[in-house]
Amino acid sequence: MKIAAALILLLLLSINAYTQSIKLSDFNSKNNSKSVYKNTLEKTEDFELYKPIMMFWPLNPMLVVENSKVYFGLTKEVNVILPGAKVKMGFEYSYIFREERNNHIRAFADYIIPLLARDFAAILMNVGGGYFTDTKKAGLFPQISFGLLAGFGDFIGINVYIKARETFMLKSEESNIFDLSLGVGAAFYPF
Repeated sequence: MKIAAALILLLLLSINAYTQSIKLSDFNSKNNSKSVYKNTLEKTEDFELYKPIMMFWPLNPMLVVENSKVYFGLTKEVNVILPGAKVKMGFEYSYIFREERNNHIRAFADYIIPLLARDFAAILMNVGGGYFTDTKKAGLFPQISFGLLAGFGDFIGINVYIKARETFMLKSEESNIFDLSLGVGAAFYPF
């Protein structure tokens, strides 16, 4: 029971964990030696107002299309970028507002493709896939996302993204699922 409570708390806090070993030079084609996580910006009053939103953004909106019907959902993902690699591993829980099969659970891996990188921010495209279940049926999915990762100090930043995916069910008689989500989360990199 304690493990389940800890997992739910972790999901609600919208934490994206990034390790310090990933430097901007990993994303920047110019091989700039500055770390995206160690470039400290001057704090402004505007940033102070956005801190609570970044850290405690509860859930992210999602549109789900299944059997030609559109449903609204809320989703939360927890992910980690592996040290020394451009690979992100993650877990996602989504609650879909409908009468049955409300819970979507996904585990995934993405390859990170930098589109543009600067001293304190990077525009990234993630391409990957994973496993899906709603406890009644299961499937596999490819996914693509575009996002902005911006650091605001030594240990904190923000990750804003849009993600699309098509889930193909393992049983051919079950309908596939398309979903589109918009995400905002805090990025912590204390390592």
